[in-house]
Amino acid sequence: MRSNDDKMLTESFSENISFAEAFEFLFKNASDTIYILDKHGRFVAANRKSEELTGYELKDFVGKSFRKVVSAKSLPKAIKGFLNVTRRKTIRIELELKTSTNKKIPVEVISLPLIGDDKVIGCLGIVRDITESRNIAALNSFARKLSTINNLQQVYELTLDAMERTLGFEHATFMIIDESNLRVARQRGYPSSLHLELPLDGTKKGVTVRAANTHKPILVFDTEKNKDYVEGVPGIRSELAVPVVTEDKILGVLNVESRKLEAFNPKDMTLLQILASHAATVISNLEKRREIEKRSSQLTSLMNASTRMMSSTDLRQRLQTVAEAIKELGWRRVVISVRDENLEITDLVTEGLTKNEIKLLLERKSPGNVWRERFGPRYNQFRIGEFYYLPWSDSWVRENVHGVPASVPIEKATTYSGIPSKLALDEMVDWHPQDMLYAPLRLLEGRIVGVISMDDPSNGRRPTMDSLMPLRLFLYQAAVAIENAQLIQQLDNAKNKVKEYADQLELKVKQRTKELMEAQERLIKSERLAAIGEVAAMVGHDLRNPLTSIGGATYYVKTKFSPKTDQKTIEMLELIEKGVEYSNKIVNDLLAYSGEIRLELLETTPKSATEDVLTLVKIPENIRILDLTEDEPKIKVDVEKMKRVFANIIRNAIDSMPEGGILTITSKTSGDSIAIVFSDTGTGMPKDISEKIWVPFFTTKAKGMGLGLPICKRIVEAHNGKILVESKIGKGTTFMVTLPIKPKIGGGEEKWQNMPESLLLTTTKA
Repeated sequence: MRSNDDKMLTESFSENISFAEAFEFLFKNASDTIYILDKHGRFVAANRKSEELTGYELKDFVGKSFRKVVSAKSLPKAIKGFLNVTRRKTIRIELELKTSTNKKIPVEVISLPLIGDDKVIGCLGIVRDITESRNIAALNSFARKLSTINNLQQVYELTLDAMERTLGFEHATFMIIDESNLRVARQRGYPSSLHLELPLDGTKKGVTVRAANTHKPILVFDTEKNKDYVEGVPGIRSELAVPVVTEDKILGVLNVESRKLEAFNPKDMTLLQILASHAATVISNLEKRREIEKRSSQLTSLMNASTRMMSSTDLRQRLQTVAEAIKELGWRRVVISVRDENLEITDLVTEGLTKNEIKLLLERKSPGNVWRERFGPRYNQFRIGEFYYLPWSDSWVRENVHGVPASVPIEKATTYSGIPSKLALDEMVDWHPQDMLYAPLRLLEGRIVGVISMDDPSNGRRPTMDSLMPLRLFLYQAAVAIENAQLIQQLDNAKNKVKEYADQLELKVKQRTKELMEAQERLIKSERLAAIGEVAAMVGHDLRNPLTSIGGATYYVKTKFSPKTDQKTIEMLELIEKGVEYSNKIVNDLLAYSGEIRLELLETTPKSATEDVLTLVKIPENIRILDLTEDEPKIKVDVEKMKRVFANIIRNAIDSMPEGGILTITSKTSGDSIAIVFSDTGTGMPKDISEKIWVPFFTTKAKGMGLGLPICKRIVEAHNGKILVESKIGKGTTFMVTLPIKPKIGGGEEKWQNMPESLLLTTTKA
């Protein structure tokens, strides 16, 4: 049942017959779709062009809402536009219509309000298909984006994006040529990944295969009626395949498929051809760019190799640099041999060969006369510039180089020259694993100084003039480098011989001078040692007896005095006793230092040794002792003599802390030795003093002979140990005594040490 508004609209048009006639003519002849909507958005009328655009018949429009032909994506925009028209606004918007086959079409809509009785009673609209302009814009955008990409993966993705925008496909693939097969590089719209690989040798059918082989586009309206169609995805009814071709070289195929019949038309083919042309141009440019970059990289590599080579004077290192550079240029195995005037090998450098292969190469090496022949006129037919390429496919090469009789067919022939290739036939393109490639390293005057041979190309292809160009630039430079290295080597050998003679002469002079000085020093030492020994013996004999008498007399006198004896007299007697005791100490120190040391080794521990010493030394009240030594490990030392060493160090530490302080004693095991460390917080010593404390008769004290620390040093060294000192003014002094845990003593538990070296040195300088 029609509403009152519909009735009013119909009456309005009935009253204006001339206006209706004008519209009738417009509807019939307009190239664009024209429609009229009532104020509720329902179609009142539409022209025949609307049938072509949407696929609906005119009877399907009248009385139906415009929502029927607007896609879900564009519906909000369409509703908003219609509301603006009802508010007396003219609108111009782009929408996406959906056809009767559910196809999406981009359109431009111009709509203006229809006024009746000063009210908006509907709207008049014009719809223009902008698919072509959209496609042109998409193609322009595609071309702009292609100019900025850097790799093939981006080409594939961007091309599929453009195909989707221009064709609105259901399924699409970008297929590429991989050697002799056509395989999928990228895909869109398929439920799962297509691992499709089609041979181009005619063994299999396929629309894409035919497009690749014929270099022509193929449009299939109905796959069931096409003999070339091979079902890949169930339900596909139409297909469009366009080859990606440049300079008569097939690069791939753009392919779109649909589940609908006649889904694609010649316009779609034209669009896809444009996309394929753009893609082909970019792929070709990328390949050219890669080739330029490869050449640039090769030249850079050669320049770097030249720099590294020239920075070295070692011949083998130079050759190794050359071999590495050639390997970087795409040859898995490289052999460089240095040759003499007879072209016999004098040195060999390889890259990419195993030890066993090098051994086999040396066993099968060809003599110099064979190589001279290979650089002769018989082999000119195989020259590529300075290089010689000997293909296994040539029967003359098999017979004259590899020793294969001419009667043996190529498929049954085996090689007898050189070393077997690591590569299989299926890894090659047109290079055979038994092919040979070599070049002489020739100087300007024509003399050959070496030979370079290459094998197993990384790309599996036989060499060409272009591919060998970078190496051609390198051959002469390598030859000159070898010659220079040989000259430098000869010069270095001559210099080394001269230097060797000079060094030997200088060494002999120094050695003889040293022997004379040592002999003179030993003589002086012997004389001084004899004198010291005599003095020590005399002192020990002539002074000890009177000192003993004085000590005995003093003791006798003290026993005769009564308690009432004058105190001053008693003090004098005690002073005499101390003098006698000190004199005896001087005599004992002198004899101890100048005589031989006899060690009696007993087992003890660091803790036990330090505790025994601390009971013998009088510690002032303002001095604190921290004994941190440990009970492990057990050591073998002359306990009494080590007590003397430790006691001397402790007394010196106490003397260095007149205002009080701390003496810390620690022990630390390291390997097969132990270190006992004495650290005080005393006044410290300057460096010039600490360097002299081991010199006998040197002392900074008002009282003393300066033999205490030298005797300590002799005792420690008799144990095969060391004694060191570190001191800082105002910080304190540290003595470290390092002893072997188990000293190596031959012939029992005793050890003797002769006269001290330090004494001999001292007396020599006296």
